[in-house]
Amino acid sequence: MRKSAFAYGLLATAAFSAPVWANDDVAKLSSDPNNWAQQSGDYAGTRYSTLDQINTENVGQLKVAWTFSTGVLRGHEGGPLVIGDTMYLHSAFPNIVFALNLADEQKIIWKYTPKQDPSVIPVMCCDTVNRGVQYAEGKIFLHQADTALVALDAKTGKELWKVIDGDPKKGETGTGAPLVTKDKVIIGISGAEFGVRCHVTAYDINSGKKVWRAYSMGPDSDILVDPEKTLSLGKPVGKDSSLKTWNGDQWKIGGGS
Repeated sequence: MRKSAFAYGLLATAAFSAPVWANDDVAKLSSDPNNWAQQSGDYAGTRYSTLDQINTENVGQLKVAWTFSTGVLRGHEGGPLVIGDTMYLHSAFPNIVFALNLADEQKIIWKYTPKQDPSVIPVMCCDTVNRGVQYAEGKIFLHQADTALVALDAKTGKELWKVIDGDPKKGETGTGAPLVTKDKVIIGISGAEFGVRCHVTAYDINSGKKVWRAYSMGPDSDILVDPEKTLSLGKPVGKDSSLKTWNGDQWKIGGGS
């Protein structure tokens, strides 16, 4: 089976269950309800916690225990992660990342402030939001607005590696939360409304090296589809089936982010 099956099958199945492709460290942490190691809560994408301290009988009595401001007055999407006594949270552009010590009055352990060109803001759709960071094997992964994917040391906030996934000058931006599977971190690109030819890309979690990239449209070699094993109504889709759904070369200028 070609890696194309992973490129397209993963995103379709991860919302239900993907234990074969799970990163062992993330899966183990996610199995402990005291942690919140993924934006989705677990690899099944349930976003459900089994903790029962808050229930239907006392939820009406909830009060603010403490607050923390990121200092960014724009839309915030994506929740914080909790690993042990540490909470990791992020902001909208410029995508500041904080590590807070929950065992010591939520004091800031470290703060990471990316240096991004503000010219990316006009090409960001739907405010300057970011859907959250991801944790795996002692690293925090951040997909910045300018498309940079950054790996930070979870204990110190030190930048371990950084790669550029796209080009904001073409309308490409980064707003999604990374997804970690096995030894890879996977991200998508935003910008279809600007005629961007979108893609999903996997990077090695230890080195940042690009492992594969699958485009949303184009020839089989670009979208990583096997035309004989990919079926439509029980029959192989045939060579370069994606090109047949576009007029001329329109597949080159966007869609499907």
